[in-house]
Amino acid sequence: MDKLVLIGGGGHCKSVIDSIDKNMYEDIVITDKDNSVLEEIMGVRIAGDDDVLAELMLKGYKKAFITVGFIKDNTLRHKLYDVTEVLDFDLINVIDKTAIVSEKAHLDKGIFIGKGVIINAECKIGKMAIINTGSIVEHECIIGEHSHIAGGTILCGNVHVGTDTFIGAGSRIIQNVTIGNNCIIGAGSIILSDVPDNSQVNGIYHS
Repeated sequence: MDKLVLIGGGGHCKSVIDSIDKNMYEDIVITDKDNSVLEEIMGVRIAGDDDVLAELMLKGYKKAFITVGFIKDNTLRHKLYDVTEVLDFDLINVIDKTAIVSEKAHLDKGIFIGKGVIINAECKIGKMAIINTGSIVEHECIIGEHSHIAGGTILCGNVHVGTDTFIGAGSRIIQNVTIGNNCIIGAGSIILSDVPDNSQVNGIYHS
């Protein structure tokens, strides 16, 4: 059986631990930059800070998952992703058992799909994306790399979300809309038309 290392010990880590099928792994450990107080998180041992990743690889922890979240700043997730590439970790996907993912959807690597999520036919989910609790991603949607769809969001059919974009909780995006790269969509927003790159949008948006 494989050994798995979770990189990052914050709140997102707890969601991931709760969704992992632990029976698939011989052992699971966490690395965290601030491990001076806790010895474990939800029963999973903290093995040290991120400096021990190379050592863990040598000890047979070939699988990894980045458990640092993303709301406004994605810099750390990118940095940790680059570390996993250099060390040649195999990034897994974590899909909660309550999620429904179409067999016709395409998923890259390092993706988190939380509780009660629905991902429909012919969706494409880019690497390192987070699709959080109760979100609905309808047919033919594209979610760009390193983007985060927060809990309770609804993406109607054929919505395209760029890279490094955050869609706030409970947002609604109508069909055929494109949201650009490096955007932040505030919680509860309703998006009725395309959003350009590097935009911050709140409320009802219609260009």
